[in-house]
Amino acid sequence: MPTGAVGMISEPAQADEIIRNERADVVLIARAALRDPHWWMRAAHELGHDLVPAPQYERAGSF
Repeated sequence: MPTGAVGMISEPAQADEIIRNERADVVLIARAALRDPHWWMRAAHELGHDLVPAPQYERAGSF
C-alpha cells in the first residue's frame, strides 16, 4: 500500500531523505509551499536537478 509523508517537512533535504530511504512513496508539502510558492524550484536547485519551467512561467518573467 503506498504511503505519504506529511507534516513538519519544510526543507528539500528532508523530503529527499524520506523518499530515498523509502520511508514514504510521496511527500506532501503544504505550509512550506504556502510560505514560498516557488518552493519546488528552490528544492530542485538545492538538490542539483535541472528544471525547465513551463512556458507560462517564462512569459510571466518569474524566473
